[in-house]
Amino acid sequence: MASQSSAVIFDMDGVLLDSEPLHYEAVRQALAEQGVDFPFDDYARYLGTTLTSTWDELCERYPITMTLEQFEARYNADVLKQYQAGAPLIRGARELVEQLREAGVPIAVASSSHRLWVNAALRGAGLSRYFDQTTAGDEVSMGKPSPEIYLKAAKKLGIDPARCIAIEDAPAGVESANAAGMKVVLVRSELTQDLNLTSDWQVNDLTEFKLTWLSEPSADLVGAA
Repeated sequence: MASQSSAVIFDMDGVLLDSEPLHYEAVRQALAEQGVDFPFDDYARYLGTTLTSTWDELCERYPITMTLEQFEARYNADVLKQYQAGAPLIRGARELVEQLREAGVPIAVASSSHRLWVNAALRGAGLSRYFDQTTAGDEVSMGKPSPEIYLKAAKKLGIDPARCIAIEDAPAGVESANAAGMKVVLVRSELTQDLNLTSDWQVNDLTEFKLTWLSEPSADLVGAA
């Protein structure tokens, strides 16, 4: 039976921010300049893959003259600009972080995105002032599903990982938080609804997060199937 929790650590994209559309738009615009029509259904097949593997396959499918280096620079700049303008929030995100702050609960972000994006995204969405600590993907040697990023986030807070609740929406993130010994809240999505992911609690959005979870032992682990 797990100990009671004293901190909450959020993933960023898909948990706090509805950012997938802006990532898609950055890719769509780059391909449009190459004369390629790229609907979202085509983009969705590449979710969770690396930028390099995605670009390699796109170059095989379409007559693209842009190099990977050119695309990556363009993509990074476009996503950064959109983060700075303010990515839309996931339903309940602002309300939850405000409730946790008012309750005196330490909160942090553990995002696979690099530091420049994390800072810009949280600032653009008006969330940066709420968090005690943030940890970015370029601060760890191994990304999710390695537990390193969650262990580092807990260390920054000065709190035992076993006393943290992680909020995640992606398989690699859920695995990372579980491996770090944290309790896990899974935010369900169309991409994970058919996957059997191990979590302590599941929600459709952050309005369903219960503050009482912080003061009770974790429930029996449940799957997302």
